[in-house]
Amino acid sequence: MTEIPLFLNEEYAKRGISKYIFWNPAVAPHLCAFGTTGSGKTYGMKLCLAKVSKYELNSQFYIADYKGDLDFTFLQGSDRFFRFMDCEKALNEVYQTLQKRQSGEDKKRNMILLYFDEWASYILSLDRKRAEEEKQKLSTLLMLSRSFNIHVFVSQLRVDSQYFGASRDCFNFVLSLSNLSKEGKDMMFHDYKDMMKSDRKRGTGYILVNGTDFAPIIVPTISNMELVHEYIRDAVNR
Repeated sequence: MTEIPLFLNEEYAKRGISKYIFWNPAVAPHLCAFGTTGSGKTYGMKLCLAKVSKYELNSQFYIADYKGDLDFTFLQGSDRFFRFMDCEKALNEVYQTLQKRQSGEDKKRNMILLYFDEWASYILSLDRKRAEEEKQKLSTLLMLSRSFNIHVFVSQLRVDSQYFGASRDCFNFVLSLSNLSKEGKDMMFHDYKDMMKSDRKRGTGYILVNGTDFAPIIVPTISNMELVHEYIRDAVNR
């Protein structure tokens, strides 16, 4: 499976060397990005999605934009773009795809990627019964979908376990942007929290892959946002 270059290793960038941090979907299938408002999460995630679309030519995206602001309006009218409470449909469709691939009904193994923007806010909007049902579906995807080439990207302010339960540990590609609180460091970077400096600016942060590969990162500058949007749009409509 293709390794996809996402972010620049800051330690090398300081020496004028462009060394990328790669996402290998077979090794670290699921990604979560978190950080404060204004940290550059959406900018960074758009770059991630565009690169996955570029390198995985048969990939199909489901974009669940619970936040519903202007960031993803370029996808209006696309086949697998869902906003606000319609995000439930995105989760259901990907969950059903997993079940069909498990049962053998769907024998395809092209990459399916669910990107959920503000999962925590979505869960908090539901009553307790519905919230638990939705968390169960996402947990099943996080725990079982790697063998079927189905992947989950989540972006939100915090990654408290109450939104995921035990399945939070299935996010094995963890991106933090800007400066984290002590609680934020303890949640996802416990073994490396003493190495995290308080000098993070917009578009900079840290990566932890499979609990062992830790590095400071820089989100590369996007020179052509329309091209980024085009790559994402292509994967949403394939």
